[in-house]
Order: sequence, then C-alpha cells, then structure tokens
Amino acid sequence: MEVCLSKKHDSIRKKLLSSEEYGKKVTEAGKIFSLLGEPNRMKIILALMEGELCVYHICEITGAKQSVTSQHLRKLKDSHIVKSRKESNQVLYSLQDEHIATIIKTTLEHLNCNND
Repeated sequence: MEVCLSKKHDSIRKKLLSSEEYGKKVTEAGKIFSLLGEPNRMKIILALMEGELCVYHICEITGAKQSVTSQHLRKLKDSHIVKSRKESNQVLYSLQDEHIATIIKTTLEHLNCNND
C-alpha cells in the first residue's frame, strides 16, 4: 500500500475517523439520497417543486396507484422532505422547505453541465 506524505491529508483523516458526528451525517445524508433515488419519489419531488398538489394529481403525474403514491408520500413526510395540510376533505402536499429543491436544481444543473 502506498503511503501519503501530506500532513494535511493525515489531519483530515484523523479528524473524520474520530468524529461520531461525521458517521451520523453520512448515514442520514445517505438515507435522504436513497429516498430521492427512487424514480416515483423523484417525480413527486419535481412535481411539488412546481407547487402544492393533492394526492389525486400527484398520482396522475407519476402514473402510480394511490396506495403506492401514499406510501411514497409517507416516507417523504417521515423524512421531513414534504409536509401536508388538510383543506376541506383533501390533503395537500408541498415541500417542507427549499433545501431539497436546491439539491434537485443543483443536480439538474450538473446534468446539463455534463451534456455540453
């Protein structure tokens, strides 16, 4: 195995290896990216980036059954990616905050950058 002689690299390695917080961040971020990696959930996120929607219209957009869509929405809601509110007899969904939208927009920009 090759040995790296950079002292800066060694300090970074020691810092990260000894950090419990680093391990927790890796695990939590991995969960978020795993959720976003499922195509129907990505369709839901992209749709909600356009604005608040009811389950009926989310199902239309994704082409998924209501039961499947509800399961995806539950996972996204449990992970604080989407939120819901009740209006009359409908449940309306929207993004919890703009952080996920920023990640998606940045990802799409990255895809466009690589196609040049």
